[in-house]
Amino acid sequence: MRRLRPNAPLRSRYCDAVQEDVQETTTADGRRARGERTRLAVIEALLALVADDVSRPTARQVADRAGVALRTVYHHFEDVESLRGVAFELQLDRHKELLQPIPDGLELHERVALFARQLRTLFEVITPIRRTAILDERASVEAAGRLGELPAIRRRHLESTFARELAGRADKARLVDALDAATSWHAWEFLRTVRARGPLAAERVVAFAVGSLLGS
Repeated sequence: MRRLRPNAPLRSRYCDAVQEDVQETTTADGRRARGERTRLAVIEALLALVADDVSRPTARQVADRAGVALRTVYHHFEDVESLRGVAFELQLDRHKELLQPIPDGLELHERVALFARQLRTLFEVITPIRRTAILDERASVEAAGRLGELPAIRRRHLESTFARELAGRADKARLVDALDAATSWHAWEFLRTVRARGPLAAERVVAFAVGSLLGS
């Protein structure tokens, strides 16, 4: 039996349509990828500025640092406050794994030392963007909620690391609150700025406070 062959012009039109769809998809994917790269460049520009002690960078400063037009900043972010919030979230996502689980089998003084060292490493990298977000925390409920993520992570890590010492304590709630306060970013900032302690000296103070509270 003779097989019927598809109509050649129809087949050609079909192939052309498929090729156009592929090209449109590829173009759209390329635009999205470029947009994401530009957005990340804007965030990195803000992080670079605050790391250089520019406490409250303007949109113009961010645009200049990123090498983009000012309108590009506002294309990706509603305002500078939202940009600061996203930058803080990015830094936290990048570095929160620095709070690694500490083996329960270690002696208390060893766990205290490792805990304080982890805090020092995390706080030092987070501090520039955390400082610039302080005013947002006071003025915006959304920003306060976003910035509350780090304290929650740190407190859970604290309770997990010293679960053995906290177990069965009648004053556990007060003790955890005291440890939480002693190991907070605000306490770290006080040591680093008001008391002018270096990172290692501040780490030793934190370790001393935690060890003293836990009876080490």
